Amino acid sequence: MASRIIFDPLVALRLAPLISSTCSLWFAWDQHLFLSIFVIPTNRSFSNQFLPTYFRTFFRSGLTWVLVLLGLTLSTAGLNIATDGASLRARQSLQWYAAGAAFATGHVAFAPFVAPKVRAISEDHSKGQSTRDLEAWLRLNRIRMFTVDLASWICFGVAAIRTLSDH
Repeated sequence: MASRIIFDPLVALRLAPLISSTCSLWFAWDQHLFLSIFVIPTNRSFSNQFLPTYFRTFFRSGLTWVLVLLGLTLSTAGLNIATDGASLRARQSLQWYAAGAAFATGHVAFAPFVAPKVRAISEDHSKGQSTRDLEAWLRLNRIRMFTVDLASWICFGVAAIRTLSDH
């Protein structure tokens, strides 16, 4: 079929979890990069004044993106596994898609640890010292990013390479 030369939906499906997990990893890095500015010692007093209001707004939209990307990652990984498991198994990529999905789900496992930090920042539990709570959140974000998010991305990368390369 000539149209598959331009756009092959199966190739798009095989790459979709890698693309969405790339976006998730990039978003996590951006959060680290942009929010770390608030905890620089010279910025702390100013940051403590507006951080709760800023974080409430930031987190609402940020959480939406995290959930959308996670949903895309898990649904496309699941579709890959469900629609052509035999082919993926033959190319030894089925387990990589499954592992990538498991690690992506691991992002949610951090919620019980992250949620109290988000609430503390948003509601200013520290009474003007929200940058301390932000430092704790940034530490958890780094751990999550360099463990489950990075592992998910690597697994989907291996899965895509194994699936799409000629053997």
